[in-house]
Amino acid sequence: MNALDTLAQLPRLDLRRFTSPVQYLERFSAKIGVEVWCKRDDIGTVGLAGNKVRKLEVELAHAIAQGARHLVAEGSRLSNAVRAVAAAAATTGLRCTLVLCHDEPCEPVGNLLLDGLFGAHLRFVGNASWPELAQHAEAVVTELENAGERVYRLPIGCASERSSLGFALAYAELRAQMAAQGREVGTIVHASSSGGTHSGLVLGNALHGSPSKIRGIVVAGEVYDDVPGQYLAFARGGARLIGAEVELTRSDINLTEDYLGDGYGLPAPGVMEAIDLLATTEGILVDPVYSAKAVAALIDLAVRKELEGPVVFWHTGGYHALFDPHYSRKVWAEIERLSAVRL
Repeated sequence: MNALDTLAQLPRLDLRRFTSPVQYLERFSAKIGVEVWCKRDDIGTVGLAGNKVRKLEVELAHAIAQGARHLVAEGSRLSNAVRAVAAAAATTGLRCTLVLCHDEPCEPVGNLLLDGLFGAHLRFVGNASWPELAQHAEAVVTELENAGERVYRLPIGCASERSSLGFALAYAELRAQMAAQGREVGTIVHASSSGGTHSGLVLGNALHGSPSKIRGIVVAGEVYDDVPGQYLAFARGGARLIGAEVELTRSDINLTEDYLGDGYGLPAPGVMEAIDLLATTEGILVDPVYSAKAVAALIDLAVRKELEGPVVFWHTGGYHALFDPHYSRKVWAEIERLSAVRL
């Protein structure tokens, strides 16, 4: 059995219940001068949309096989990953504790509201760096295990060697969908933070002979001491799990922090314009924390003619942040400004 066959038979849960479509963005493409398609991982069952679900399908199949009954995950109150973990826990009947940086807000909105609705127990630990947040999560795991719980801890962003295989599978899915449209995958552009998505796409690309360029747009800095090195480790580890003999080097990890702006969840040039352009041309929503930074990068790279088409924008989800008052006020102000310009 070859590595692709092993990958196809990988134990996984069916959390998404359907194959997310790939959509040609005709009006958006005309605006920016390059052929763009969108892989719509932003749509699905309400609680389980987003790229993290592909990772969880693989990771939770392993967790349940190990006898886990309680999930622990960490992230910010805006985190798409912890929201997906909470929803997946509700779907599978597992208990769930989320360790969240920042203090508890006066008004729970966006992903945080969904976390509570899905029945997750929330632990707020105040302002904390990513390494400090990991220490808090480990302490919670120890506490729960001492109380007799069988705990499975999910790392930041649900990113791991195993979960990267979810996106190696996703790459194959996209290739088949584009082939059905008579198109190939020239370049994939996506928002990147913890690395599971990027490493999986890089691995999937390598398993198919590396026909595509994978471009990760960094939206959260300082997650790891060596970001490209950690991404590469995930991809190589995923390859080992399926017995794949592929040569992967640091040159395969194509990342840029040029569109990070002031940092995770903070302003960056072109973000509001990206939200507006995609919404008004295609009716598709992206958020200022994650996906809009990737769209802003895509627009800029297209203008600079640095993209090899056809381009696929992998929509990783996260539009829920648009409903957080901290961001909705800024987005509304930009809507009013751009509406005046269009008039």
